Parts: sequence; C-alpha cells; structure tokens
Amino acid sequence: MLCPSCNAPNREDAKFCKGCGHALRVEQAAAPEQVIISAPDVPAQAASSTPTAEEKEQQMATTAPAESESAAEQASASEDPALAPTLILSPEKVMAYHSRFWAQGEEEARRAARPAGSGGVSEEEVSSHPADQPTIIMPPGNNLPTPPTQEQVIPVADQPTLQMSGLAPQPSDDVPAPAQSEQSVAPTFDAEPAATLEESAEQKEASQTMTDQPASDEGPREDEGQPGSEPENEFAALAVGETLIGRYEITQVLNESPEEHVYQIIDHQGYQHCWACGSEQNAEGDEFCIDCGASMLNVPYILHEYSASGGSAAEANVFQGVIVNSFVDRGHTYAVEQPSISQSPFPLGVQLLVAGNSDAGNVRRADPNEDSTLVLQLQRVHESVSAPAGIFIVADGLGGHDKGQMASRMAVNVIAERMTRELLGAPLQTEKDGAEVKALDEDDLVGLLRNTIEEANLALCQKNQRDKTDMGSTLTGYMIAGEHAYIVNVGDSRTYMVRGGQIYQLTTDHSLVGQLVAGGLIEPDDVYTHPQRSQIFRSLGDKPNVQVDVFKQQLLPGDILLSCSDGLWEMIRNPQIESILNTAPDPQTACMRLIDAANTNGGEDNVSAVVAFVR
Repeated sequence: MLCPSCNAPNREDAKFCKGCGHALRVEQAAAPEQVIISAPDVPAQAASSTPTAEEKEQQMATTAPAESESAAEQASASEDPALAPTLILSPEKVMAYHSRFWAQGEEEARRAARPAGSGGVSEEEVSSHPADQPTIIMPPGNNLPTPPTQEQVIPVADQPTLQMSGLAPQPSDDVPAPAQSEQSVAPTFDAEPAATLEESAEQKEASQTMTDQPASDEGPREDEGQPGSEPENEFAALAVGETLIGRYEITQVLNESPEEHVYQIIDHQGYQHCWACGSEQNAEGDEFCIDCGASMLNVPYILHEYSASGGSAAEANVFQGVIVNSFVDRGHTYAVEQPSISQSPFPLGVQLLVAGNSDAGNVRRADPNEDSTLVLQLQRVHESVSAPAGIFIVADGLGGHDKGQMASRMAVNVIAERMTRELLGAPLQTEKDGAEVKALDEDDLVGLLRNTIEEANLALCQKNQRDKTDMGSTLTGYMIAGEHAYIVNVGDSRTYMVRGGQIYQLTTDHSLVGQLVAGGLIEPDDVYTHPQRSQIFRSLGDKPNVQVDVFKQQLLPGDILLSCSDGLWEMIRNPQIESILNTAPDPQTACMRLIDAANTNGGEDNVSAVVAFVR
C-alpha cells in the first residue's frame, strides 16, 4: 500500500509507514484474554513421520502445480507472524514471551555448536558472518525469568555467542563459550625462528626458569620483550567512529579498565530487531517500525568489550539492561546491551479526546446558568509522537450571590488568557524564532497552574471591591502536559478518574459536610441530603489569599477524567457516573448522558461536565 503522507510503498500488513512513521490504518485490538500469543519465527512441527523417497515421488506426480502453490501460500500465511493481531501486553506477559523466545535461541545455539553429522547445522551455516545474521534476543543470564538486578551477577562467558568465520564448533551440553582460533588468539610479538628443536627446548627451559624465580623490584624483568610476553597495549580502547563487524559504530568511550571497555554505540542494522516493540518484520532501509511506528535510526546501545584473558572481569560484571547480542571479534568478546529505561505507557505519545457541556437544570431553567466550562487543547504530533497540552476547567458561580454567572465567566477567561499565552503560545513563538524550546518541569507546571488560579481569584476580589459586590465561584479541573495531569480544586466541585472500570474521586470537597465526613461525624451518603450541604469554606473571590489544591496524576491508556459541578454529583451517585463513563463511546456522548441523568434525577441545580478520554 502507499503511505498517504509520503507515498512510500509499504507491505499490505504494515501498520506504520517505514519511511515516515505515519499510521496507515487503525485496527480494533482484541481483548487480551481472547488471544493466544505464539513466539514468532518458530515453525510448527509436522505431526506425521517423514515420507520415504518413493512416497515423495508419487506425491509430486499426483499433485497439480496449482494446488502446490495454493498450499504453499496457505502455509506461509498461517506461519507469518505479521498477520497476527496487534496486542498490548502486560509486563508479565512480555517477560514470559521473551523467556520462551530466549530458551528457543539457546537450543538453536546448542545445535549450532555440535560437530557436522551429529544433527547440527551445516558448516557453511556456522561459518556465516554475524553481520549477515539477524539480531537475536539473548537471555540476560541463565534463564532468568526477570531482567537482572544489582544482586544478580551475569557472567559474559555464560552468554551465547555468534560463531565467527573460521571457528570450528565445539560440542557441549551447556551454552557454548566463545570459541578460540588462530584469528581470535591474543597477538604476540614475532620471535626469530628457532634453528633446531633442541634450541627451542632450551629456550623454553630457560623461560620457565626465569618464571619460577621470585620477582625483584630492582631493574626491569629479563623476559620483557621476549617471545610469549604480552604487549602492554594489547587491550587498547577502540577509537570513536570505528565500526565492528560492519554494524556497530562507536560513538563514545564510556569507561576503560584493564579488564573491560564500555562504549556507547549505534546499531546500523537496528531494523532487524525493533528496540521499542521487538518486531523483526522490518527490512533494510526502513526508517520507522512498521508495527509500532518507532524510529529505527540512531538508537543508542551500550557495548561491553572483554579481552581474551579477561574472564574474571566478565564474571564479575552486572548488566543493568538486556543483552540483545554478543559476538567474538579480533580475539575479544563483545556484549551489546540495550539500557533498561523506564518504559513509557505511551510509546507514541498521549492521545486525548475531550468535550464539555453545561445545562441550567430542571429547577433553574428560567434563571441564568451560573456554570462555565473551558476546554483549551493543543495537540501536536512530531516524529510520530503526540505531545498534548491543555487546560480543562469547570467553574460554578455561587448561587445567591451577585452575578454568579459573571464570576464563573471571569475566572474561566483569566485562566484561558494566561494559559494560552504561557502554556501554548510561548513554545510556539520560541520555535518560530528558531530557538530550542525548554521543556517545563513539574515545578514549573505546578507553579503556572497555581499562579493562574490565584490571578483569577485576585481579579474577582478586585471586581468585588470596586463594585461593592460579593460574587464568587468554585473551580475544579485539570491541566494535561504530556503523560501527566495536574488536578486543581477550590470549593465543592469535583474531579473524578475512572481507571480499570472503577471510579475514584480525586478532589476533596471544601465544604462543611466534607469536613464532617472526614471527621467521621456523618456517613459519606449523608452529603447528598444534609441540610448544610451548600455551605463551603473556600472559593474564588472570597479573599485575596486563596488556598488552591494542586496535585499531580500519572496518566495511563484507558483513563477517563471527569470534572463537574455539584449540580451533577449531587444528583447522580458514583456507581451511575461510573457506568455512564464506562459505556459512553466518546466524551461528548458521556457529557450528554451525565446531564440527562442529573435532570432525570431532579435537576435541582446547574449541571456541567468536562470529560477527557486518554488513549
């Protein structure tokens, strides 16, 4: 198929463009419990015994060419892992999947180490250059079920290695250690040829005599520079820019020691194994993974280098990440490590669907609606990663006060103006000027949100002082930046979150009945009928120094956020809110159903809701 963005040709089963990472189509993922995962690249074993030569000839004679081609296509389609449905797996399922895959890789390594004629692979296959072989996920230890920790020591000698050209396979019942040959033995200084065998024996005896003598601190050793002695620069660090086996380029030297060198590298054949999802369906030249859309270029790895005599250092090493490949080159052992990073639950960024709505309610239908809502969202996608930012607010003007509708509108306007200028407009202007945009950290975001609410409160207080009024408003909502939501609350409006199908109240009511519930004086259900349920002790416009609740919430795929006025949650109990949010197909429908339910249950106050679906 052709990519609608860059017109690059892709396979029919590709989910993302290999040239630009653009999503090619959207598929509905099956429920995890309804799908059976099988390891890729493992062909099914035939159930019947192997036919004889006569039976094969007879079968070939009686089978039509068209039928053979049809059967081959069906078999290929049934074994092609790219046709399996895309799934989002839990970390436990991912580790179980990799454990099975690593075990199969070890079995193949054992078969490759057996001599020819013993059921192993052919000598030509063994001697193939590792640059021509696919990257293999190797186990981080002796069949460890989980990634290695600081307490788990993983010897490099126990890691399976790829056979180099000219290396003869050695039979072994365990995972084979790196084989040694003339090409892989540590180099020594060339010695002058011995005239006779007797002379060589005399030199060997003299060398042994010198070795047996105790070391002396006086003067240099007599055997320095003699045949058999190791040069001091034998284990020198590789230079930046050098490439190993035509694949791994050194970009930085991280550590040097007599036993081990550590480098940062780039894998120029990273397409063989996607670093993000593990897909092996990509081809040379693909810039983005066709299964997850991750960029395949310039992905950093860690390379560990061990000398031929550095076995003790290798045994003492503890890897922090996952070993994705190991090989022997120039007499040294190498292990390629993918650093263990905190896996983001949003590999392609956060996708947001947000909507808001408000209604005057049944009882106050003839009066002005004193609620105001704000949905201010900017969502950009760069390099296939979505980066949302926005502010979502519900403000409830205080009933019985002067111009409650004006108070909620002023609060929302001040917040919208400040957030547009600093949260959304400033980064765009910085990019327009050609400068690098500095990412706001948690303190900056919390400070911006708190200062914005305080500015709205101050504007209301100044308005009350000038006009001799006492208007005010409650306020709740959330600011979303990346993978986190920053919840804000002043008063008795509420913000909820539904995660895993269960509803949670994120905010605390700043009301009298809220304090009574917190103190255990009344039951939680009494807040709906208590005669003093309308009394609050915190609101915007009351005093210049208002206390604002602000806290951070990590987002996960499938989360649903709801901010609402008290006219909604007083009419609908939490189980009904939970049911509506879980069954609504989109945020706009959820808002309409919540408002309709509140009016059906009485509609005694203005009803407002802002709902966000996190994808």
